[in-house]
Amino acid sequence: MLSGHATIAALTLRVLDELLVALMLVEILHTVRISIGSHVLVTEPFLVIGLIASIRRMLVISLELATLTKQGAWSTEGASLFRASMIELGLLGLLVLALVFSITLLRRYPIVAKEVQD
Repeated sequence: MLSGHATIAALTLRVLDELLVALMLVEILHTVRISIGSHVLVTEPFLVIGLIASIRRMLVISLELATLTKQGAWSTEGASLFRASMIELGLLGLLVLALVFSITLLRRYPIVAKEVQD
C-alpha cells in the first residue's frame, strides 16, 4: 500500500512525464511544418527536442529515486539501481550541457544557406 507522499510522487511523475512527451511531440510537429514550408532542414529544433527529452529523463529518474529512498529498506538491488541511476544522471547532465552548448553555437554563428542559381 502506498503512503500519501508516494501516491503524490507517483502522480506527479506520471503527469510530468506525459506533459513533457506532449511538449516533445508538439516540437517535432512544429519542426516538420517549418522544414516542409521552407524546404530547409533546420537543426536547432531537433537539438531542443533532445534537450527536452534529456531533462524529462533526468526528472523521471530523480522522482523514481526519491520514491526508492523513501521506502526505508535498502537492499543490494536498491543500491545497484541507485548507482546505475546516478551514472545515468551524470551522463544526462553532460548531454544537456553539450546540447545547450550546441544550441548556443548555432544561435551565435548561424549557418547561411546559399541560394542555388540555375
